[in-house]
Amino acid sequence: MDTLTTGRLVIVDDNENDALLIVDRLRESGLHQIEWERVQDEQGLQGALARGCDLVLCDHSMPGFNGVRALQLVRSWDEDLPLIFVSGTIGEETAVEAMRLGARDYVLKENLTRLVPAVQRELSENLQRRERRQLDAQHQALERERSRLAMVLNATPDLVAIAYPDGRLDYLNDTGRRLLGVAPDDLLSSHHLGDLFSEHDATCLLHEAFPAALRDGHWLGEIELPGRNGAAPLPLSKLVVAHRDETGEADFLALVARDISERKRFEAELHHQATHDRLTGLPNRFLLLDRLTAELGHVRRHGGIAAVMFLDLDNFKRVNDTLGHAIGDQVLRQIAGRIRGCLRPTDTAARHGGDEFTIAIGRLQRVEDALAVLRNIRTAFERPVMAGNHEMFITFSIGIALFPNDGDEVETLLRNADTAMYRAKSGGRNQYRFYAPAMNQRGHELLSLESDLRRAIEREEFELFYQPQISIDDGRIRAFEALIRWNHPQRGLVSPADFLGLLEDTGLILTVGEWVLRRACAQVRQWRETLAPSLRITVNVSPVQFAEPAFPDRVQAAMAEFSTPAGVLELEITENLMMGDPQGTGLMLRQLQQQGVRIAIDDFGIGYSSLSYLKHFPVQILKIDRSFIAELLDRPDDAAIVEASVFLGHKLGLEVAAEGVETMAQYDVLRRLGCDLAQGYY
Repeated sequence: MDTLTTGRLVIVDDNENDALLIVDRLRESGLHQIEWERVQDEQGLQGALARGCDLVLCDHSMPGFNGVRALQLVRSWDEDLPLIFVSGTIGEETAVEAMRLGARDYVLKENLTRLVPAVQRELSENLQRRERRQLDAQHQALERERSRLAMVLNATPDLVAIAYPDGRLDYLNDTGRRLLGVAPDDLLSSHHLGDLFSEHDATCLLHEAFPAALRDGHWLGEIELPGRNGAAPLPLSKLVVAHRDETGEADFLALVARDISERKRFEAELHHQATHDRLTGLPNRFLLLDRLTAELGHVRRHGGIAAVMFLDLDNFKRVNDTLGHAIGDQVLRQIAGRIRGCLRPTDTAARHGGDEFTIAIGRLQRVEDALAVLRNIRTAFERPVMAGNHEMFITFSIGIALFPNDGDEVETLLRNADTAMYRAKSGGRNQYRFYAPAMNQRGHELLSLESDLRRAIEREEFELFYQPQISIDDGRIRAFEALIRWNHPQRGLVSPADFLGLLEDTGLILTVGEWVLRRACAQVRQWRETLAPSLRITVNVSPVQFAEPAFPDRVQAAMAEFSTPAGVLELEITENLMMGDPQGTGLMLRQLQQQGVRIAIDDFGIGYSSLSYLKHFPVQILKIDRSFIAELLDRPDDAAIVEASVFLGHKLGLEVAAEGVETMAQYDVLRRLGCDLAQGYY
């Protein structure tokens, strides 16, 4: 074998003939490729060791130099380098001591029989030792490299992980453990990527990123880490690289994720600067166009009205000219804040430029809803704006365009609102105009009514009319429904349809509703004392009233003030009000029932309630809507609905009343169907 026929020997001997004898013996035994050199002193041995050798053959006793010193030099040079004593004078005790000091073997010059096997053995073992040292050195180098790499990976602010295609983790650096909430001493084998990310992002990784990386070699995208302890989610850029084994099969996937929250914040800031006015923080024209386009799309799909308002400050140039642009900027910022506070979250207020503002309002059901925003703006600026030590009152010239009547496109609406604004400005300060002239009269009328409504409370212009509810069996009056009317000093009696909506929009319904409750309770006490002790009184409840947490307390206070017995006061609520918040409605109704209040479902049949709720709510009476009674004799469908309503009410143990009874024929049909009460002009 090559390992036994090659090698470099150093022979330490003062006798050249003995050295030649040793070499001849080795070559005769087949070690033809042996290289050798002879040295005879310490300096020579050091030089030979420096030139490299595989084995040292050393005489034990030499003039001026001995084998023990040679052994020390060899051991200090390389403790694994073998040394064999070849001597004619070494005794057994000396040989044993030499072996103890590190010699590999000893051979007597007089008997070289053991020389060749010993040399072959030591050359072979030395080769193995060198190979092991090389492997150990390589392993140590790899370990050092791996340790340095681990230090680098743990020092990086990026998440670095190694995972298998099924999502099991094999490695996670310190940053990854911190971000994913994995403790430093947790075994990674107990964790799966699907458990460490949100459901959405885990699905993205396992079903999109991993397959793409296995197919294409890599995947790059963005994911979010769930926020911990109430913190916002952390955005990450994610790189997934697939690694394969020698056979080409997927071995593992490397994941590198970087926190990009700063980049996202910077991008958001750039986007905000590009879409918002720098002075006021309001959206600019570009963002207004986007939002208005979205609102028009929503109205096209779902119906309703959208409005665009163009606001121009009256005489604002005088503020800049008199007080300077710095004060003018302060005023504009305050104006922007007040306008923003007048709007719903779905509305948009934008600075159009200079002292002009634009408001986009969507999802309106009536023109009056746009006027409600106008009222809010005017109310917000009844207080002066303070800029430094200066106090000033702000008014606007306002133009209003409505979608779809005044335009079907964004630019058309903006242009028409601008046109309407200039019409308003031509009429003087603090004016508004609709683009459609016909709307101006209606708008002025509604705003005038609102102003009159506020004075009507002070002037006691409201009255209650009472419509009886008749027992169909015996014709006796069982109850009265209190109906509010407004006795306007110029208009006369104003229909509730013209002012109830305004009362709700302005919040005046709370004051007026409480007045109705108290007046109705006072009236029923008088009637029970003078007419019949069994009479009840019925009062309609507005959704605004019903939503007020203090409403049960107001009812209880009114009943206590006029000693209204339990079962005498009846409150009417609509189906839609009942179904808006079933849980909250149930709690409110049960609280009212405990106070002795009867509950009636008004306009039954035209709402969207689930009939199953009727058995859960504390309801005593159903009132069939007048729209079914009006054509009771002519439309079989209406007659069927009325009959079914009566049957349902009785099955649930409720009284049933019919509204809008105007003829004897209707009365007779209701009596035949078993309806309990009738109410109407007849």
